[in-house]
Formats: sequence, C-alpha cells, structure tokens
Amino acid sequence: MMSVAEIGLLQGRYVRLSDRFKSIWTYHQFASGVFKSLLQTPLPYHIDFQNTYDRIRAANANLRASQNQEAASALGLCELSLDRITTQLVHADDQVGASSLRRFFEKLKRQDEGIVQYLIKFYLYADAVEGDRRDKLDYLFTRIGEEFSTERAVFASRSSLEFREQIIGLVSLLRAPEAPQEEVVRLMRAIRGIRDDIQSADAFEELTERNLLKNARLFKHRLGHLYFHPDILMAIVELNVATKNKFLKLYTDEEHRIVDDAQKLIDHGPAIERNFGYTNPELREEIARFREFKQQFDKSRAASNVKHDVVTHLKQSLGKVLAQLDRGLGADEDAATATLPSSFFDEAEQIENITRCFPNDPHLHSYLMRLAGAIDFADPEMMPEEIAVFPNIQELRLEPWEIAAYQKLFDRRASEAEEDSDELWLLYLRAAALRMKVDEEATLLAASTGAGISPEPELLAKAKHSLDCGKELDEQFNDFLHEAVYYSNPKILHQLYRSRFRLLRGFSGLWLIYDRGGQPAGV
Repeated sequence: MMSVAEIGLLQGRYVRLSDRFKSIWTYHQFASGVFKSLLQTPLPYHIDFQNTYDRIRAANANLRASQNQEAASALGLCELSLDRITTQLVHADDQVGASSLRRFFEKLKRQDEGIVQYLIKFYLYADAVEGDRRDKLDYLFTRIGEEFSTERAVFASRSSLEFREQIIGLVSLLRAPEAPQEEVVRLMRAIRGIRDDIQSADAFEELTERNLLKNARLFKHRLGHLYFHPDILMAIVELNVATKNKFLKLYTDEEHRIVDDAQKLIDHGPAIERNFGYTNPELREEIARFREFKQQFDKSRAASNVKHDVVTHLKQSLGKVLAQLDRGLGADEDAATATLPSSFFDEAEQIENITRCFPNDPHLHSYLMRLAGAIDFADPEMMPEEIAVFPNIQELRLEPWEIAAYQKLFDRRASEAEEDSDELWLLYLRAAALRMKVDEEATLLAASTGAGISPEPELLAKAKHSLDCGKELDEQFNDFLHEAVYYSNPKILHQLYRSRFRLLRGFSGLWLIYDRGGQPAGV
C-alpha cells in the first residue's frame, strides 16, 4: 500500500502530465497554422492526440479509484508517449524559423495570452531552448511581458509582482541550477548597458553599423540557462521592449523616406539606364542590386517582417544610385517625379481614431486596428472593390462596402446618398470586427473540443460577451432593414442583408460550441 507522500507524488505527476499535454496540443495547433498558411507544406508528422488524451484520462480514473499501482504504471506509459510526441514536434519545429513564429502572432494580433504561455511551456518541457529556439522564446516572453500604452503610443514592459510570479512559474519547468547573486547582478547591469546603447542610437543605420541588435542577440544566446533566471529574464524583457520602441521609431522615420526615394528611382529607372547604362556598367550593376533589395524590402514589408539589415541594404543601394541620378538627370526631369500616395497612416493616429469613434467597444479595438491597418495600406484613390481583392484584405474577409465605410468614416471617401451616414458606417465596421472576433473564438473553442480539453473560463466569458454583442448588432441591422425600403440607393438594402447574414453565420457557429459549454460532443 502506498504512503500519503507517494500518492501525493502521483498526483503531482498527473498534474504535470496534463499540463505538458496541453502545451503539446497548443504547439500542434500553432504548427498546423504555420505549415498551412506560412510554409504552405503539409505537417511533417501524424499523431493520434485523442488516443493519448484518453490514456491520460484513464490514468486519472485509476488515481481517483485509489488504484495507485495501476495509476503509476499508466502515468509512466503516458510520460513515455509524450516524450515520443515531443521528439516528433521538435523535429518539425526545426522547419519553423523565429520569423515564422513572429509572423504567425502578428497575423493574430492580440491573441489569448494563454496560448503564448503554453507555447513557452512546450519549449521548456522539451528543454529545447538553444539556437533558433532561444530567439522564439525571447519573442514569446516579450509578448507576455509587454503592454501597449494608447496614451503614449509606445510599448511598456510589465514589472508587476504578478508578472514576476508568472515568470517564476514558467521557468521552474526547466529546473535550472541556482546562480550566484553577484553573477545575476553583474549580468543585469550588462543587459541595462546594452539597452542604453540601443537607446542612444539617433539614426536607423546605427543599429547595423554599431552591431547593436546583433550584439544584443549574441549576448542572450551566450547566457545559457542563466537567461531563465527570473531577474535576468525580466531585465531582458525590458531590454526587448525598449529595443522594439526604438526600432519602430527609427523605422517609421526612415520608411517614408525610403519609399519616396525608391519610387523616385523606379520612375527614373529607364532614363538612368538609357543615359548612363552603356557607359557606366557599375551603375547598371547597382541598379540590379537595388531591384533585388527592393523586392526583399517589399516582401518583408507585406509580411510585417521587416528586418533592420534589409532596410539598411536598400538604403545604401538607393544612396549609390540616386547620387548618380542627381548628377546625371536634369532638374526638369526631377520635377516630374511622381509622388507616392499618402497611404501610410501612423499607428498612433489609427488608435486615436478607433478610440474616438468606438468608445463603447474596447473589446473590438484590436480587431478594428487590424481592419484599419489593412485598409490604410491601400491607395485611397482605388475603388473598394479593387482593394477587396488584396491578400491582406481577403484574409480579413472584408466586403467592399465595409472598406468604403471605414474610408468614409475618416473622411477619405465621400458619402453616396443621404442615408449613407456615419451610423450605417459604424454598424458595418462593428459587425466586421465582431465577425473577426467571433471566428477567432470559435476556432479556439473548436480546437479545445477536438482535443477533448475543457476551454479556459476566460475564453468562454469572451465568447459569451461576443454572443451578447452579436444579438445587439442583429437588432440594429433589423432596424436599418425596416428603413432601407425607403432608401434612394437600393444597393444599401443588399449590403445590409449580406453583412447581417455573414454576422449571423459566424454567430451561429460560435453559439453551437458555446451552448454545450465548449465540451466535446457527447460529454
């Protein structure tokens, strides 16, 4: 017969086993999205998660029935099974770069923090924390350690006791050795020194020329397991947040100049090659290099994955070619240079606009920001029907009149009829944002259902709030439809029906899952 202490150890093993399975399932969901949407290749593994989950539940049933010997044996087999699964997933993770992980979360924007935490747990349980995975963990820890200040339009690092306890709980999974306090203090001072060096950069080129970002990354890699000391890790998060703010500030200042100069060079490209190409082979080669760097820049910019070295290479190439352009082309030709449409809106302005126009919808702000970022990327002179086929717009599944509603609301497109008012535009945009939120929450609940795991109470609460908002918006649609028969523009009637139907379709899918408590069918 087992002692109370031994039974307690079995209970602890089960809790750890369950938590580890949740981290593995979370990674599988993440990998499924990355391989399908970003890498566009099939998953390189096939795992029967349901069978594994059933075995873990059976072990728990033995524990509850006080069949401790059977439970110990079952837990051991389950642990071996999770070891094998982890090995397969870690091999698959070799194909997922840190940039792919970052792009995945950028697409999801403000995703549930629990997902990030369980991804961190996956890497820590697997003890997969070196090399490229150190960069992934660095991003994930920073994601849970940052907060966006809408007042100052910058990111700030969390320094609360609650966050420290969260860090301690996560890194305890590694069971890393203790570090001497004097060594911890020395490293924290070094981290703050790196932060101060980065903060001192006045121009974007300094980040590359002084190797500031490269040195910071190298330092974090060389820390080994000391990286996961809570005090050191919190200092690193503070460094990363400060670096992110500095990068964004310098990049924003630089981006408009680069885009303008690149457009100038593209417009003058034929004239440059016609006037100088045959007599200046080096210039022809530099133009070829510029086009290559420009393609890299455009590709990374479209994927929200701009890196400092890409910008630096493009700017250096621009400088070399434009110097020849300024010397070789006349002033008249320079004056004829086309200008880029003003389609790049500052994020701070977007936040101010969304907060001002949707003061009662804070739960939709992050989704409205995604919508704003996608639409603002387009040339405002284009028709909404043309913008609707852009990949970033199709990803959000926006209708042309929803795009037009956003542009009209912020004075970038004229109203089409007397009844085409701001009340109608606000309804379209709130419905589009809620659709995005509902689809996201339904996906998360369905993932939990598929794994046989009960969803987090917080997720269920968010889904309940979304369903309540959906009912409110449906009533508004109903009111508008009663009035629409008198409208001078008959297209509005069709648009109202279409937007209402799409919202109801998403609402129904979420309600079906929520109505059974997010539990698997038959539970």
